[in-house]
Amino acid sequence: MSGPVSRPPRRPRTRTLVVVGVCIAVLAGLAVGVNTLRWKGSVTLLANWSGANEQNLRDSVIEPFEDKYRIHVVYQGSSAESQVLAADVESGTPPDVVVMPGPGELADYASQGRLTSLDGLVGTKDFGPTWMPAVRGAKSTGDHTYWVPVAADLKSMVWHRGDLPKARLAAVAAEPASWCLGMGNGATSGWPGTDWLEDILLQQAGPDAYQRFANGDFSWKGDDIERAWQTWGKLVGAGTPRAAKALMTDYDKASQDVGQSTSGCGLEHQASFVRHFPSWTKAEGAYVASSEVIPGAEQQNTWEISGDLAAMLTNTPQARKLIRYMASAEVQQRWNTTKSGFSANRKVLRTAYAGDSTAETIARTLSDPTATQCWDASDAMPSQMRDAFSDSAQRYLATGELDAELHDLGQVKAGLKGQWPQFAVCGSG
Repeated sequence: MSGPVSRPPRRPRTRTLVVVGVCIAVLAGLAVGVNTLRWKGSVTLLANWSGANEQNLRDSVIEPFEDKYRIHVVYQGSSAESQVLAADVESGTPPDVVVMPGPGELADYASQGRLTSLDGLVGTKDFGPTWMPAVRGAKSTGDHTYWVPVAADLKSMVWHRGDLPKARLAAVAAEPASWCLGMGNGATSGWPGTDWLEDILLQQAGPDAYQRFANGDFSWKGDDIERAWQTWGKLVGAGTPRAAKALMTDYDKASQDVGQSTSGCGLEHQASFVRHFPSWTKAEGAYVASSEVIPGAEQQNTWEISGDLAAMLTNTPQARKLIRYMASAEVQQRWNTTKSGFSANRKVLRTAYAGDSTAETIARTLSDPTATQCWDASDAMPSQMRDAFSDSAQRYLATGELDAELHDLGQVKAGLKGQWPQFAVCGSG
C-alpha cells in the first residue's frame, strides 16, 4: 500500500493576501489614530462656576479646547473659590489657571510674585486699559499685565418696567416700595448692597474719590462716604421691615413680582446680566443710567463695571495655550453670547450683538472710549475689607443704624495698612 502523496505547499490566494494587507493597514491606521488622540498634557482650571454656568463653560470653552489641542482640562468649580485658592497656594499646589470675579485678590497675588505675567502672551489692544491694567508685581519686577477679562458686565444700571415713562422714574425711585431688593447669594450675600453704595459714591463724588475709596485712601466717616450710605438708606427704606426682608431674598428672586399691581416692585438696581431674567422679560424691562435716579448724582457717562478675570499661576505650555484661547475673540463671542453675557473684547462688542437693541446699547457703552469705567470697588479691596463691607451693608439695611457700622469698618481698615492693591480702578472704555 502506497503512502500519502506528497503535495507542494498551497500558495495563498490573491484574496487572502488582500484581506491580510487590509488588516495590517487598518491596524497601522488605528495605531496612528490612537497616537493622534493621545493627550498632550493637562491643565488645571479653578473658577466659581457650577450648574448651568459650568456646563456652558464645558460646552463653549473646555471641550472645543480639548478637541483642538488634545490638552486635558481638569476643572474645579467652587463657590468658596477664594478660600480654595488660598489653601492651594499655601500648600504649593496652585491651579495652573484661575478665573476670579474681580481684580483685588489677583493684584494681591501678583504683588506676592504668585502670578505669571501675561506680557507678550495676550495683546491688550482689543481690551480697554481698565480691563487689563499694568499692575505692580513682586519687588523689583516692575509693572506688568497679569490678567485678561473673559466675561464682562455693565453696572450703574436701573431697570424699570416697560410701562414706566422715563420722565417719572426719579419720582418713582424716591418711594422705597418701588425697589426690587434682594441681598441673598449664599456665602457672598450682601454684594447687591455694596454695589448700590459704590455706585452712589461714584455718581455723587466722581471717579477721583472713587479711586481713593478702592485703593484705601479714605475714611469710612468721610463726608462723601456717609452721604452715599444715607442716600441709599433713604432710597430703599433702611431699617424698615420691607428692607429687612431683602436679607432673606436671593438677588435673583428680587424681581419675581415686578409689575404685580398689589405688591410688585417696579425698579431694580442691577447689572446687565438680569436683562434675560424671566420677570424682566415679562415686564418688558428697560434700563437707564443710575445717575438719572440717584439724588445728587453729578456724573455723566460714568459706569461701574465687573468681570471675570483669567490669570496664570504656573507657566506651562498648556496653561499658556488655555489663557490665549480664552482671550480670543472667537471663543469669547461663542461663550458669552451663548450665556447671554458680554465680552470686554472690542472685536466682539462691535459685531456680536446685532439685532438685540438692549444688548447693542450695553455693548456700545462697554467699548465707548469717551465713557469712564470703574471696577467694582469692593472687588478691588482686600478680602477682609470686602467681607466686612458686605456684612455692614446688610446690617444697615436691617437696622438703619449707621454710626456703629462705619466705626466697625474703620477698625477693620486700620488693620489692613499696606495691604491695599494699588492699580488704576477707573479708566476709559
